[in-house]
Amino acid sequence: MTLFAYEALDGRGRRQKGEIEADSERGARQKLKSRQLVVRKLAAIERQQRGSDGGGQPHLNASETVLFLQQLSTLSEAGMPLIDALGSIADGMSKQASRRAVLMIRKQVLEGGSLAEALRGQRFDAVICNMIAAGEETGQLEAVASRLAELLEHRQQLNQDLLSATLYPAIIMGFGLLVMLFLTTVVIPKMVAVFERAGGDLPALTRVVIALSDFLRAYGGWLVVALAALMLLYRLMMKRASVRRRRDAWLLRIPGVSMLLTTIETARFSRTLGMLLSGGVPALSAMLIANQSWSLTPLKEIGEQAREALREGESLASALQHGGYIPSMATQLLSVGEQSGQLDTMLLRIADHYEKEVSRNLSRMLTIAEPLLVMVMAVGVGALAMAILLPIVDMNQLVK
Repeated sequence: MTLFAYEALDGRGRRQKGEIEADSERGARQKLKSRQLVVRKLAAIERQQRGSDGGGQPHLNASETVLFLQQLSTLSEAGMPLIDALGSIADGMSKQASRRAVLMIRKQVLEGGSLAEALRGQRFDAVICNMIAAGEETGQLEAVASRLAELLEHRQQLNQDLLSATLYPAIIMGFGLLVMLFLTTVVIPKMVAVFERAGGDLPALTRVVIALSDFLRAYGGWLVVALAALMLLYRLMMKRASVRRRRDAWLLRIPGVSMLLTTIETARFSRTLGMLLSGGVPALSAMLIANQSWSLTPLKEIGEQAREALREGESLASALQHGGYIPSMATQLLSVGEQSGQLDTMLLRIADHYEKEVSRNLSRMLTIAEPLLVMVMAVGVGALAMAILLPIVDMNQLVK
């Protein structure tokens, strides 16, 4: 089956555009004719993409991937064949690009490929592809798809908590800086002329603010360019593994920040590894995939060392203890899970515990940060206001 893009006229002469799936161009024309449409343009989607964007393929975003997996699990559990399930999912997609991506997956499956291979072709995450492959091998595709949807929902929730904890303070800080910048570069220069005509000595605070205003007006553009250059240099430097490792090691030495980062990383790793093991992926392969969930280089190195130790027969809990970053409670629970033969269940419990702890810590930090930021902004704006008002008070006294 091939997806065609068409442009046609209906019975009233109105132009219509859309996509239709058919075995061939002739079949697509016949389908459109049965809908009482007069075809003006018809072309295969794949051909259009190669000619326009160099072979780029549409793909699903995070929320669409969760929806795709949930619907795949539901339809497979209901007994619907995979091809029909993929077609039904494609019909339910609201965006054309998303529908096209699902139809491309369906096409590859129709041509004899596995669902996991089709998902790899659409740039799905390695965890998803490997778990789907395990589900196809064990005949538990619907259960694996359900677990994957749950995994991605937990990831999205954790990312949403992180965004919520940083977005509001960033908005407060940004708005406060804009207000102070406006006062410094627009209001104060107009007041300076009045002060100069009036004569007299200006307060020290006012002189400092005037000097700052002159500096920003003279070199503000260069400061913006320098800031952009520093950001670009930072991004270029972060592409080097050695520099990235030093940055991560420095972050893991900051009190408070280190605990928060290791908790987030432990929750993400435990959730991924637990889902892989419960989905039937072999332990070493599951460790290889789960190690991709580490975002900090020192923790990723610990994960790789743990995989090698696991290959040599050592327990996972003792291997993860060597770095000193993984919380001790997590390693103790891992040891209990290995001894009881329920490692996958224990990993998911660890993930649940630390995700809740991260959410509590972020809420606590946000509760503390909000009044502190408001106080800092109030002090800054108040200082600028005092720098303007003090000379005005002095001028009034001179007039009296």
